[in-house]
Amino acid sequence: MSDDPIIKSNVSETFMDAGALYDFMGHAPLEYIECEDVSLVNLGYWKGLNSFAKGHLMLSNLALFHLVCQNAGLSKNDGLVVDIGCGFGDVVINCVKDFHCPSVIGINISQYQIEQSLKKIARHNLQQKIAIKNMSATELQFEDNSIDKMISTEAAFHFDSRVDFFREAYRTLKPGGILSLADMVYNPPRNALEEIILPRLQDGLYIPSANVYSFADYIKKIRDAGFEIINAKNITSHVRPYFRKWAFSHPVNLVINRNIRWIISTIGFLVYPWEYIYLVAKKPDV
Repeated sequence: MSDDPIIKSNVSETFMDAGALYDFMGHAPLEYIECEDVSLVNLGYWKGLNSFAKGHLMLSNLALFHLVCQNAGLSKNDGLVVDIGCGFGDVVINCVKDFHCPSVIGINISQYQIEQSLKKIARHNLQQKIAIKNMSATELQFEDNSIDKMISTEAAFHFDSRVDFFREAYRTLKPGGILSLADMVYNPPRNALEEIILPRLQDGLYIPSANVYSFADYIKKIRDAGFEIINAKNITSHVRPYFRKWAFSHPVNLVINRNIRWIISTIGFLVYPWEYIYLVAKKPDV
């Protein structure tokens, strides 16, 4: 789809990469629950939750993290678990505390989030079990067949490109290794309004053109990378309507400390028909 003239040909005029986007965003896009030591940056898995209930955004965020980790089958028997696009470190901490993983590495290219993750891991005294590395998802600095489980929560749509990440995931996972992720799917525009909105979203949210395709194409590209699909589900109905209700009832959270140009370019996020999926794939056993 990257050759389609209605899809932005370059990635972003505003941000050099997704790391620069998240350095810019800091904590403000969603709630920061300081008393809970949780920094929330995903849209949430809202099944059974209420968009208007106090604290349910945090619960939905944690539910999404748990969904990804549970689908990966994390356990104390995993030699190495890697979280791709680890945010503020909440997932890697959950891997150790809730799923008893002995060794976890989180990778990120946002310097701000890396610094906050390291501070949080130190507060939990988990430096011996968790490492955070500045590393691109499309150029993983791991040996072939070295990772037991790989997880990623709401990050892969930023990778330039997501197909390159799939190839790197396949290369670095051990035979029988699991890739578990939750991700946003930006379908190609279907009408004139969406043709106007999408390039602005690509610029403001750092969405490469190579990642604009359907869920069906998503599954095909993972299979083309060599993976077997274990589970794949569209969970848009448990994410999009609830997050939109939360966003419209908390508009200040979305715009505080932002410049007007960025707000204008990304406001279409609330109306564009993006989808939300989770997927579990396996590298075949030898």
